[in-house]
Amino acid sequence: MKKTLIAAAVSLTIPSFTYANMLEEVVVTAQKRAQNIQNVGLSIAAFTGDQMEALGWKNSLDVAAQTPGVVATPNTGDPGNLALFSIRGVSQTDFAEGQEAPIAVYRDEVYISSPGTSGVPTYDIDRIEVLRGPQGTLYGRNSTGGLVHFISKRPTEEFEGDVNLTFGEYGQQGVSGVLSGSLTDTTQGRLAVYSNKDDGYMENRVGKNGRADDTLSSRGMLNFDINESSSLLLIGQHTEIDATGGVFHTVASSGPNTAIADRRFCTTAPEDEACRYSSYGIFGFDDTVDDGQVNFESVFEGDPDRQAGIDDGDGDVFAGAYDFDGGVDRSSSSMTAIYEKSFESGISLTSVSDYTTSEKDYREDTDNTNSTYLNDGVTQHATYEAGADIDQLSQELRLTGEDDAMRWIAGLYYLDIENSYYGSFKFAAFGSPFLPRFDAKNTTETFSVFGQVDYVLSDSLTLTAGARWIRDDKELDLQFTEDAVSGSGFLNDGTKHTISRTDNEWSGKIQLDWQSTDTTLIYAGINRGVKGGGFNTDTYGVAPPTLEAIGYDPEVLTAYEIGAKTEFGNLRLNGSVYFYDYSDYQAFFFQGITSLLINSEAESLGAELEAIYSTDNGWDMLFGISLQDTEVNNKEYGVVDQNAPLAPEVSLNGMIRKTWSLSRGDLLSVTVSANYLDDRSFNTIQSEITTGDSYTLVNAGIQYVSNNERWEVGFNVNNLTDQEAQTYGYDIAGFTQQVFAPPRWASANIKFNF
Repeated sequence: MKKTLIAAAVSLTIPSFTYANMLEEVVVTAQKRAQNIQNVGLSIAAFTGDQMEALGWKNSLDVAAQTPGVVATPNTGDPGNLALFSIRGVSQTDFAEGQEAPIAVYRDEVYISSPGTSGVPTYDIDRIEVLRGPQGTLYGRNSTGGLVHFISKRPTEEFEGDVNLTFGEYGQQGVSGVLSGSLTDTTQGRLAVYSNKDDGYMENRVGKNGRADDTLSSRGMLNFDINESSSLLLIGQHTEIDATGGVFHTVASSGPNTAIADRRFCTTAPEDEACRYSSYGIFGFDDTVDDGQVNFESVFEGDPDRQAGIDDGDGDVFAGAYDFDGGVDRSSSSMTAIYEKSFESGISLTSVSDYTTSEKDYREDTDNTNSTYLNDGVTQHATYEAGADIDQLSQELRLTGEDDAMRWIAGLYYLDIENSYYGSFKFAAFGSPFLPRFDAKNTTETFSVFGQVDYVLSDSLTLTAGARWIRDDKELDLQFTEDAVSGSGFLNDGTKHTISRTDNEWSGKIQLDWQSTDTTLIYAGINRGVKGGGFNTDTYGVAPPTLEAIGYDPEVLTAYEIGAKTEFGNLRLNGSVYFYDYSDYQAFFFQGITSLLINSEAESLGAELEAIYSTDNGWDMLFGISLQDTEVNNKEYGVVDQNAPLAPEVSLNGMIRKTWSLSRGDLLSVTVSANYLDDRSFNTIQSEITTGDSYTLVNAGIQYVSNNERWEVGFNVNNLTDQEAQTYGYDIAGFTQQVFAPPRWASANIKFNF
């Protein structure tokens, strides 16, 4: 059995266990119909599930490792909490659950509104398609930057199955399994299950380790061949995530002096004299100050681990003293029905119906200290808790048809979201409690009409034109329900404030494709993408929430792009150049303990190049590069020529793989891959502490496949050089929370196919 190498033909990624020519024809559904990827005038990357297994990937965020122009990260290091995607520097790093992102995430043709729900395990996946650039015409919903589409494997008529066992460092134990085949002459079924557990890689000196995963997920499918012209596919999914987390590496925000009186951050405790005294764990008084605090050096004499545990000052980014039960618990379920009907006229009807529900609780040790060591009579602690309960109902109807001169698609789309969520910072420091909390309910109802036409002008030239009209009705119920500092004037009386907005927007596309030969396509087009307006949720509650005070307008992106796809023998080159011009760009601005989206002006210029070279004797070489220059301006907030968040000027990725065919027909392959990210910021208001340094992550693996493909064995090492790669960070009132990619992690797996 040969496995189609979709990803390798389009993007720079790792091929599957079975060797095949990586320049084979590849079929994708990026335009909601089956097409050879080299004939689609879009910048697309695709990845197979087999390739992800070969790399040791286990989460949807891993897709960015070998995709030029794409950055993906969990904002707190916990994938089950919130997944952030950035494509060509377009992202939204707001962690409020009520916000939708400008990178649309789809699962089996269904839009996923919650960024948290998109950070789920990937198993039994047929392929992942990454579409760069605005996709507002055919996909519509909040896809100014592009989209990521996860497509599950479908039920088969022939019986098949597999069991995959994984063992790795940090106590990792995983198992997944699949059964698929015919139940009757007209009915096929598929059942896939996934389980992963590990002990976590963030060492906690006073409790359970952080970032420990415990995930259980399952997916069931039934396909009914109603007759020769129609079918119905039912998909049910459920995922439970129970992980310890909500922990960070904490450093000073402003060097020796912070904004908190005469305190400064302890960087070398307990050797640093100033860090022998502490009133807030991570802050130390200057040693000339005598405030009667406990001398931790003498209290914990001979116990350096406990001495260092009073703060995060030992320099180890994967260790600390976390005395709060942090983590994320998420439960999500969905039911999807896809009905397809072909008429004698050649027109086809597709209906996609879905109901998705998700519940999340998140707990964070914001101060990242072991406050139980403080004996000054004052409880000193800083934590953050958040939760969300999301119900989403969506329906899409579309018609497609074609003749010798034209291909067309037209449709209707409806989406209803009810999102109840809360956020609560709890500070108990210096003897004064400060407990701001908000509770919110955000309802969204949207309706759109869309259509696109591909008109053949000549044998080599095609004109594409499309448009979508969108109506958004949104309402926010917001109240502040926790007591804050006495006499502070905070709106903590529980009064419910209701505000609403209605926005009518349109997106569109016009493009020319020139197919000069069977192996060369050149395209040039203009896209107008839109992202709906919304509301900020003010954590402080210092002013009455009104539409003018906390609302933000829809953003509009006009994108100009020229691209080419071509082949020269065993070499394939795909490239594109683009210019983005924004109006009312929704810039992320983190201030104190409140995250905001502020309308700004922005533009971006960039280019991408992907190359793949394969030989007949088993060598595969891949390379990708992304260059971009982004600029964000907002005079009101003092933003002048700032980079967009998660928008490195340079990113590189590459892979070298060698496959040998052994004497009995068994296959052995060795793969080395790497990706490089330049410096990138995490906030529109930028400084050294909200910027992550450049890094290179290297992965390596070896795979063996038996000649009858009954079993496969793999060994992978991710982050081979054990890089300390910062992927995110927050500046919180005097100290910075930093998130780092996992350290070096080796794992092995064995897969049985039947």
